[in-house]
Amino acid sequence: MFCPSCGAEVGVGRKFCGKCGSAVRASVDQGVVATTGAGRDPAETKSLASPQRSSRGSRAIYAVVALLAILGGGAWWWFHRPPADKRVEDPGIYPFEIRGVDGKAKVGFIDADGKILIQPEWEAVAPAYLHGKTVFFDEGLCAVRKDGKWGYIDMSGHLAIPNQFDMAGPLVEGLAKVKLGNQWGYIDKTGSYAINPQFDRAEEFHEGLAAVHSDTGWGYINKEGVYVLKPDKKLYAGSEFSGGLAGTCPLGKCGYIDRSGTLAIKPQFNLALPFSEGLAAVQINQKWGYINASGKIVINPQFDSATWFVGGLAVVSVSGNQGVINRQGKYVLNPGQYNIVPKEGDDLQQVSTTDGIGLMTRAGKWTVNPSKALSGVGAIMDKVFYGKIGEHFVPISMSGKVLAGWYKGASLDSLAQDIENESNAIQSMRALTSAEASYSAAYPAKGYTVSIPALGPTAGAPDDSHAGFIDAALATGTKDGYLFTARVPDGATSGGANQNYFISAKPVAGHGGRTFCADSSGAVHSTVQDEECAITDAFPIVAFGQASGASDRTAQAQGANNGVPANEQFLNSTPRSTSSQSGAEAEQWVSRAETQFQQADYRNAIQSCDAALRVEPGNAKAAQLKAKIEETMKILGKN
Repeated sequence: MFCPSCGAEVGVGRKFCGKCGSAVRASVDQGVVATTGAGRDPAETKSLASPQRSSRGSRAIYAVVALLAILGGGAWWWFHRPPADKRVEDPGIYPFEIRGVDGKAKVGFIDADGKILIQPEWEAVAPAYLHGKTVFFDEGLCAVRKDGKWGYIDMSGHLAIPNQFDMAGPLVEGLAKVKLGNQWGYIDKTGSYAINPQFDRAEEFHEGLAAVHSDTGWGYINKEGVYVLKPDKKLYAGSEFSGGLAGTCPLGKCGYIDRSGTLAIKPQFNLALPFSEGLAAVQINQKWGYINASGKIVINPQFDSATWFVGGLAVVSVSGNQGVINRQGKYVLNPGQYNIVPKEGDDLQQVSTTDGIGLMTRAGKWTVNPSKALSGVGAIMDKVFYGKIGEHFVPISMSGKVLAGWYKGASLDSLAQDIENESNAIQSMRALTSAEASYSAAYPAKGYTVSIPALGPTAGAPDDSHAGFIDAALATGTKDGYLFTARVPDGATSGGANQNYFISAKPVAGHGGRTFCADSSGAVHSTVQDEECAITDAFPIVAFGQASGASDRTAQAQGANNGVPANEQFLNSTPRSTSSQSGAEAEQWVSRAETQFQQADYRNAIQSCDAALRVEPGNAKAAQLKAKIEETMKILGKN
């Protein structure tokens, strides 16, 4: 006989297994042993020994049937399981922008260290918005525009798909939406049409399905272009699929459909966000809570606003104060503990303190320390984010190093002081140009001086070595973190008098900031940090602390160093437009705003409306929708 617990042979008449110690009892079939287990009640043991004879063949048949049932059930679950939340990978390549003297922008790409990977030559680029995150070159291609037409480049800058489309979206799940004339279709990685243009609106594919709109309403198609859910004007179907479900709001209430178009969670909510990590935020009676994939409320509605879960945490707000909760609805960061500006699909959040703006994880750990140099945060990726410095958004590494723009190479830790020093340096440069003009008028035999101390104060009567035109600190040549030097340009001396001068101002060691220069014209020019300033090709300062234009030569030579990314390009990733394209581009942004509004993503919806109004200022639909969103936010207390 054998012990069924461990398989060891048990001698006839033995009451316990000699190997595992289980109590045993022989059944009627001498080959079968019943086990009671250590300490098992004998009465229970009796029920375990089958009184009926069982053949080995029948037992084998039962085992095979049971195995097939298990395998069959497992296979059904495998093919019907909801897809896992997609991990959006950062490919490590980021856009930057430069502007020429004509004010036109060109976009190129850098790596996480600021090294130029693709020279700037594109008018605009199209980012992918995947699960709330922004990414460029998803699946190896990025949509770019040149001469008014869109195409796609690979990560080496090679034009993989020629510029031929009126509008183009990112490559998502192997397909990209493109527009020719007034109709949208989908192409594959080779540029061949997978689904011919036929829709008046289209969204990216998510989990194998895409929402499309025609004159019969919204519906969902698969990658063969076949409707899985037929168009219905009563059905709002612009939401993306996530976790196998998509929000839909027929007849004023929101629920969720599955990928077959079947209503999985009946419409019962005022608003509903996409699922993330198995939970979705829903609004009931103006309060937000969370449900699971079966529609059961797992976190009671109690919040004024709510976001997706990322890493098991979600940002919520109560009475205008943001906090962070876990999947059990318990606070990890209490409301009001930090001033958080939620980033929907990111773990990192913009946080404002008295020390400035920085980035913090949802768990409360600083990744980028607060800096007063930042006035806002745009797109966030794994290694780089876009921070607003002055009037422009620029790429910045997670270590706080500025990767492009005026302050390339500067550190956020000291940049606020450097910017203040820079403003003071501009004032000092103006004082020096004014002093030079006064000096040459007072001492025409000498003309302009190249001795900055000669322009300084005097203890007695002024003379050509102590003219009294600038303060003592500036006369030393070092002030407010800047070093000032002067020289006579070649060939600028005549009859012993200097007919011109060249003054430059550079940050002293340990400080950052632009380089400034000026000559007898009185105009102050600037170039980027660590670059030599030249009157012929530097940016003229046209207003306090501002610069405009650059020669084509400067733009070509400096590349990313003088890149000044514009607000809409990297905060909203808004494609710029020519007048002939403005209506079409505005339509795209209005469509995106409508989707975001339905998903209660109010802040991004406002930004999309603003993007539409930038490319087409007179767009009435965008203006009306923005007003509606703002009124909704006012009612909900989200201003």
